[in-house]
Amino acid sequence: MMREYSEEFLGSAEHGGEGKPADYSAEPLASFDRAYAAGGVRVFCLGVALDALTLWGEILTVAVFDGPTYDRLFANMVSANAEGTVVKTGRVRPTSALPFTRHTIEELTASGRLAPAAAGCIQLAWEHRRTILRRG
Repeated sequence: MMREYSEEFLGSAEHGGEGKPADYSAEPLASFDRAYAAGGVRVFCLGVALDALTLWGEILTVAVFDGPTYDRLFANMVSANAEGTVVKTGRVRPTSALPFTRHTIEELTASGRLAPAAAGCIQLAWEHRRTILRRG
């Protein structure tokens, strides 16, 4: 997940893409690791899915960042990368994430901009929001 955040949201080159393992002691991966160890990020597994078209297995996960951790880790979030556009509001400031509301979930899943697994994952996150948003 750390590699994906670094690559997709921060625009980093693919970590370990040339056959070398990713270096988790190097930035920004080290910052993600420290944030998780400090409790600023909590991760939940929502299930395992199989994409019907590609037959690729997918682990549906959700990460919950506290506000200061999110602001620090994603201060330099990109608006696009080699795979597409980062979905965000930009209403509050350029790196603002979409609000986690029923309206946002319904709008995103109806838009057709999400892969089926992503749409399912976000719906499961909404369904289990009381658990995943609970502190402690």
